[in-house]
Amino acid sequence: MLGNRLSYAVTVVLLLIAAVLRFWDLSTLPPGLNADEITDVRITETVREGRIEVFYDLGGYGRESGYGIALAATTTLTGAGLFGYRILSVFVGMLTLALVYALGTRLYGALAGVAATALLAVNMGHVILTRGISPEMLLPLFVTAVLLALARSLPVYGSRPYREPNALSFAALGVLLGLGFYIHPLSFIVTLLSMTFIAYMVLKRSAITRRVISQTWFAVVILIVIATPYLISSLQAPVLAGASRLLDIAPRVANAFVNGLGGLFIYGDPNPIHNLPGRPLLDLVSGLFLVLGLITALRCWKQSRCVLLLLALLFITPLALITTASPDFPALSGLLPLLALLFGLGISTVFYSVPRNLRPIMAVGLVILTLFNLQWTVRDLFGTWQRLPAMRTAYDARIGELAHYLDSAAPNLPTVVCTEDVRTVITPLELDDTLKLALMMERQDLRLRYANCREALILSQGGEAEQIIFLEPDGYETFNPFLRDWLEAGEIVERDDIPPRSVVLFNATGMLANRAGALMTTAPIAFAPEAPGDPTPTAPPIRLGGNLAFLGYERIWADEYRPGDLIPVLTYWRVDGSLPPDLRLFTHILGDPGALPAAQNDPVSIRADRMLARDVFLQVSYIQLPFSIRAGTYSISVGAYEENADTRLTVFDGDQPRGTRLFIGQITVRR
Repeated sequence: MLGNRLSYAVTVVLLLIAAVLRFWDLSTLPPGLNADEITDVRITETVREGRIEVFYDLGGYGRESGYGIALAATTTLTGAGLFGYRILSVFVGMLTLALVYALGTRLYGALAGVAATALLAVNMGHVILTRGISPEMLLPLFVTAVLLALARSLPVYGSRPYREPNALSFAALGVLLGLGFYIHPLSFIVTLLSMTFIAYMVLKRSAITRRVISQTWFAVVILIVIATPYLISSLQAPVLAGASRLLDIAPRVANAFVNGLGGLFIYGDPNPIHNLPGRPLLDLVSGLFLVLGLITALRCWKQSRCVLLLLALLFITPLALITTASPDFPALSGLLPLLALLFGLGISTVFYSVPRNLRPIMAVGLVILTLFNLQWTVRDLFGTWQRLPAMRTAYDARIGELAHYLDSAAPNLPTVVCTEDVRTVITPLELDDTLKLALMMERQDLRLRYANCREALILSQGGEAEQIIFLEPDGYETFNPFLRDWLEAGEIVERDDIPPRSVVLFNATGMLANRAGALMTTAPIAFAPEAPGDPTPTAPPIRLGGNLAFLGYERIWADEYRPGDLIPVLTYWRVDGSLPPDLRLFTHILGDPGALPAAQNDPVSIRADRMLARDVFLQVSYIQLPFSIRAGTYSISVGAYEENADTRLTVFDGDQPRGTRLFIGQITVRR
């Protein structure tokens, strides 16, 4: 018989193995965040801002706030980023394993508890679940804790215990059931299961005293008190409530049920976010012991310890298997501890059924089965699944790898992020790449500059050493051709843990100094003709309001154009302080300086609020000539303005205002 000391020692070893499987490469596997995880992270940040609700409206679909509150509390201590958001799941998973051991040992003996823990410790489905960010990862712990509270509160062995349960066990049961409503709709089923088992024990009248009955009512009162806000919110918003989502089942129930069983033992969950497609949740040998455990539980159906497990299976299994996306491993998460207990019961039944001289062989077989599942999980999790293209796409692997690089491996340099999402737009259910990068990063102190490198380039701190990060896969190839000489002066960082051509290091101090000197002599600038003062062209730099200075331009445009042609204009700007956050540049094509522009473009290819003093940025503006434009000579005028106030920045000559625009050249249009 497996003694307590030996079972504790084996369980500790199993917990250490489980910890390695869950902590190893936690920041990089999965490589980023999937869409559902981003939703949960956004709920967490909403909670952190103080906007706490019972349900959050996700486009007509409700989500309970309990997980977001718990994640906000833990990330306050651990910090954000992929590791910070995932650490709660790992600790919850480890606690689940410990409680499964305690529950299995209490109900069916030490061997059953150890075997159940071993199955979950090395199970790939549970490992992925405890590496993710989702409310479902709380369900195995919730179900296990409720069953353990029931087992400790009520005499599951049918005889009066030496010492009756104290009020703490019943209080824990009431608190668990009450808090469960704020975690997941499965709490309705678990509460119904608990009430059914309590009613069974009362009707059975086995070792049930008046004190136990009164403490049971005490647990129910705690449940009602905690769940009352949930009930009120459900009445106010029934569409968002968990009860409406609980019945979201597949239209073809029988087909979904069969698919769910197939997912357990044959082909698994095809969704690459949850599983390696084609891999079942359990191997066939473990499945055989699970079936034996189920048969054993059915044979001892008159015993309370078996009734508890059978009732849990009866209530939880149908909803876990008949979901719309069946087989769906997250939907099976509440069933995992029950499957582990059945496996442990099957192992215990077979072990104590064989002759004593064969039991050591049985024990060795159990160790071999655990080691087989361990190597199977290690191979598939850290090998095949980690390299799976569909999984990497679903988790935005490119952004996640760049976030990890910036957190841990990047040199301490100013960083320019090249992305088309310069002007951040937050939609109810989707984030752009720049916000995803910010969510995945742990270093919140790193000030990132953002530029659309198809049109602009930022030279941090006057061209000192910096690194450019390309969020888009084709970012390096689609870099603006008029700015490519700056990029090619840098060094591409080649590493196995980041995408190819995604990071470039360079120092442009000398190149910028030479270019600025050339601009002072080859790029004359004229003030607006309506401005007071000397109309003689001047040399840059020219100061503008809003802590902006014009450093000059390169004449990359041609002398002659035809209607419909595209005119490129390259300008240089320097930041002298905090810029207006709504800064925009304008480029006008003017036939008459006093008339409306014949063509114009007002680009914003940088994040102005992220710029620092001494930063220099290059802007390439493209102006398309209208097909109706008349032949003639046209002037090119540039300047800047604040978009919200629609106010142009003043141009200064020393301390004297000289209008709100500058003239940098001319073109000829021929029809």
